[in-house]
Amino acid sequence: MATRGATTRYAVASFAAGLLFALAATDGAAAEYLVSANSNQTFTPANITIRQGDTIRFQNAGGVHNVHADDDRFICSIDCKSNNAPNGAPWSVVVSFDQPGVVGYYCDKHGGTQGGMRGVVTVIADAIFADGFDP
Repeated sequence: MATRGATTRYAVASFAAGLLFALAATDGAAAEYLVSANSNQTFTPANITIRQGDTIRFQNAGGVHNVHADDDRFICSIDCKSNNAPNGAPWSVVVSFDQPGVVGYYCDKHGGTQGGMRGVVTVIADAIFADGFDP
């Protein structure tokens, strides 16, 4: 007959084994999301929630645009270095989000930190999520 202490140890060991299995079952790969700068001076989607370590591919789907973070952590169009002014070419850039938090962004030509053509990326901390959880 099992004692109360043995039963508790078994339950804790079972939980730990299940947790390790859950960790092993997740691939931990970062996801890439798409945000389009549109000819009607909007971003689609304008507001997006992603996980820490994920990336967003910003692309110009029509019009003269760029994407500029409120805190200047990225300013991109043709690239995120020197060719980052609003541009009408069909550009596409990938930005990585490695820290949890909220990052506002806008198009320099059609928006700003207070309004116009702008959006928000919410980055949630890397964690273990239950199946079917969609942030």
